[in-house]
Amino acid sequence: MAQIKDENQSKQQQKENETLNKNKLKKVVYTLKPALMLENWFGLFRFSIVNEEELVPPNAKLKIFGVILSIFFIVMFAVFVDFPDTETESIMELMDEVPSMVVLSQYFIASITTSSCLSAIAIRIFETFAELDSMLLITTTQDFYNKSRYQTNKYLIILGVSHIISSTLDLLTDDEIVWCKLFVLPIYFLQKLEVLTFCKLIVMIQCRLQIINKYLTNFIEEQEKNKALVFTLAESNPKKTDKFNWIGCPSPNNMKIRDLATMYDVIGTICSLINDLFNIQIFMTLVSTFTYIVIAIWSTLYFYRAPNFTFGTLTTIIIWCITIILSVVVMSFVCERLVSVRNNTKILVNKVIMNYDLPKTMRVQAKAFMELIEAWPLKIMVYDMFSVDISLMLKFISVATTYLIVIIQLSHFV
Repeated sequence: MAQIKDENQSKQQQKENETLNKNKLKKVVYTLKPALMLENWFGLFRFSIVNEEELVPPNAKLKIFGVILSIFFIVMFAVFVDFPDTETESIMELMDEVPSMVVLSQYFIASITTSSCLSAIAIRIFETFAELDSMLLITTTQDFYNKSRYQTNKYLIILGVSHIISSTLDLLTDDEIVWCKLFVLPIYFLQKLEVLTFCKLIVMIQCRLQIINKYLTNFIEEQEKNKALVFTLAESNPKKTDKFNWIGCPSPNNMKIRDLATMYDVIGTICSLINDLFNIQIFMTLVSTFTYIVIAIWSTLYFYRAPNFTFGTLTTIIIWCITIILSVVVMSFVCERLVSVRNNTKILVNKVIMNYDLPKTMRVQAKAFMELIEAWPLKIMVYDMFSVDISLMLKFISVATTYLIVIIQLSHFV
């Protein structure tokens, strides 16, 4: 009878844990839902939600819809674009459309891979986030997730306003309506939206890693405070603090540092999954950005010597170059910030290791934690060729400057 009772209790506990994880999963999706809905409007479906609590791969109809929609944009662009004749000016005008062709190619590839090849990775990312939130004891109230949702909405509003301004200026500087731009400008917005989604996922990792750092910081400060009490008199009316010592009191049986190491391992797994999910998107974004910058410089130098050149056109080109480069800058900054938070974790764990007043078992746990930190550098690598951080932005600017010099020299012979 006792064995049957224990089995029933374990089954009931398992059901409660499943229900809790489903609720957490729903809340995690809730934080990023506005961006995911915008992606759906462009035919990019990372997953489908069943019964508002389960994530499943998109069905065949959604996959086909995404591919057909991307083909529609490509066909309409090809219909309205002006193909060159033998004149040099027409060739130069077509060169201005090369970045648009690259962006449309990126859109077509994304419509196939996002819903078909990468759907399982996206589902696993959100499910792992839900498990991590349960381990971190993130409050069951909506406050944490509401703040994250508000942050997502704020980013989307900034993105939308900036894209509308740059697109409007681009259309107003043209002498006549260029219909092909009407079909490619939304795709430029989608490209920036993909960058925003990637950055938001990295920020979600960063927020959870900061919670781990907070637990470590509170524990370290508590130990330093206990040391100080040996030599100083306590205040008669001590101030109340909101700091929560999640690790607890030092004890040979205290395994909370090991639990924090497990959480960091989960964060490393999520970071690796995000890397796999956005590898091709980041690579294509860098290719299209570099292509746009090089051709924008070339066409600006060419049309600058033309009699019908206007400074309004130059202003539009500058605004578009700034908005395009900002995508690379934002990605680099966000990834660099994550590495910085990870380095703070490393410093805090090292302080625990160097505290010889702690039990040996806790210091051994901290050493194992340090090995995990070394194993998971939390860097985003694009096909293992280069990392997305501040150094990428500097390399990008360096290469663009080199091509600028080459283009200026070649422009004298055209």
